[in-house]
Amino acid sequence: MLYLVLSLLAGMFFIIFGKVKYKETVYLEGSKARIAGLIFLAPIGLILFVSIFIIFFAIFDINISESSYDLIDNFASSFVRNGFLIGLAYINYHSVSRETKEQAGCLRNWLGYAVIISLFMVWFILPAFLANADFFTAGIIGISILQLIFISGIWLWKKWGAFGYAVTNLVTPIIAFLRVGSFSDTVVSLVQSLSLILVLYLLVKPKWQFFE
Repeated sequence: MLYLVLSLLAGMFFIIFGKVKYKETVYLEGSKARIAGLIFLAPIGLILFVSIFIIFFAIFDINISESSYDLIDNFASSFVRNGFLIGLAYINYHSVSRETKEQAGCLRNWLGYAVIISLFMVWFILPAFLANADFFTAGIIGISILQLIFISGIWLWKKWGAFGYAVTNLVTPIIAFLRVGSFSDTVVSLVQSLSLILVLYLLVKPKWQFFE
């Protein structure tokens, strides 16, 4: 809900006023600011579109399974969250200095966010793995640990860190499909992974000349 409200407010502000600013600092103006607004609002538009379909099904008494509702809810939450991150990364891409070697602003914050997510995955899944070890749980833990290593590589300005993090995100949907066997769940996982890769690209591209 927080991402939804922030995306709505930010998107409307950027489109109406044509500026991305904080206090006295203007980060984007004109068409770039309005594109940023559209990025923030795009997930909300998709949710409204899906909601119309749900209302249509309800009016004509067309049943939707509980699993379908759960899938829609997970997809909507993931899309809003990742859309918000993509919007911030887009602003960073067009406003950050390309002349200085520093993990400032969005890149530094995103690295911290990625570390927290990976640690949370290990913390959340490790007890289940110790209680009942299986290949898929071990795979998820292994990917989370690898992502921590690759995030460290990005912090140290290593290209292998960026490439490694992207590859591990592409492996995640494969593990999800092999574990669950659900095509729809795999699509949600793939969309989330591709969104994170896009965020990574927008954040590191302006500083790519400093990576070794």
